[in-house]
Amino acid sequence: MKLGDRVRIRECDPIPEVVGQHAEVVDLQIQPYERYCQYPIWAKVISGEHEGRVYGFHEGEMELLPAVGEEQIRSREKEVKAMKPKVIEQMEEILKGVTTAEEIDEVERIISEAKGKVLAEPGMGFWEGKTPCWEMFRCPEAVRDECPAYKYRTRPCWEIEGTYCKLYDYGAKGDGTDICEHCRVYRRWGQDQPIEIKLLGKGFNPAGK
Repeated sequence: MKLGDRVRIRECDPIPEVVGQHAEVVDLQIQPYERYCQYPIWAKVISGEHEGRVYGFHEGEMELLPAVGEEQIRSREKEVKAMKPKVIEQMEEILKGVTTAEEIDEVERIISEAKGKVLAEPGMGFWEGKTPCWEMFRCPEAVRDECPAYKYRTRPCWEIEGTYCKLYDYGAKGDGTDICEHCRVYRRWGQDQPIEIKLLGKGFNPAGK
């Protein structure tokens, strides 16, 4: 497998939504810190709702697609973009059975509740329009939910003390940034800016705990 290869994702726990989608291999480099190199192949999704996002994979989680001409690729990508989003298809199917004003009121109530939940979720902050670190590394939910990179999204992970990946040993503050300098998340989104910790005391093991 090499850079630029087109693949189909056949397994991606815990992000099952990308299974079956097509992707392009964008990075094969192994990081110097082996303990953080679970996924040696990184690919950008080029179809479906996660189009444009980058995730790490094991080789066995994807299959190589046969080489096709650029014209065929563009044609396929246009077809994918023209497809109706799954949620719209689901809503249309539900609304086929709605026949009374009471049923319409119930649908509106459910939609309002769903909108309220979406608005209540924290914004993406720095990660708006980017694949965030917890997705690129496919962090387990229990780790992700406690990591300050997920909680404090106004700053990138490399500027936050005490993120999961910075904790070399139990009880450490996690203020070392050596790993960040080699990390693919920083290399993709950091624009070669100097790394400086700007958010302190919010990590897994904040000072004073």
